[in-house]
Amino acid sequence: MLIASILLIAIAAGLIALSFFVGDKYSELQEEVEQLSLDVVQDKYKLERKIKVLEEELLIGAAPLHNKKVQEKKAAHQDVSQEDVTISLFKKGYTASQISQFTSTSIEKVESVLQSAKLKGNAVNEN
Repeated sequence: MLIASILLIAIAAGLIALSFFVGDKYSELQEEVEQLSLDVVQDKYKLERKIKVLEEELLIGAAPLHNKKVQEKKAAHQDVSQEDVTISLFKKGYTASQISQFTSTSIEKVESVLQSAKLKGNAVNEN
């Protein structure tokens, strides 16, 4: 009986030690899901920008009299959209360089958007 209990304790200790060396598959899966979500956000943002450009081209061809007003409204809407995306990604914990890559904008632009959001009082938490 004593030998059996010592053997069980030794096996348990061996399994515990082995568990430290086995890779964590959940962390790998979590990293893959995070990368996929970043890709989806980036693709969505690019598609929205392309749609806005197409809408501008259609509106310019249909109504040349309102060309300046339409362009100003689209540019203002695009800036607000880009600011919202930038702030949202920053709140999720992404760095300015990552946000710059995802939104295809310069790091300086991303940092200025984040700085203006802090000054305006938006809930941008510094990581």
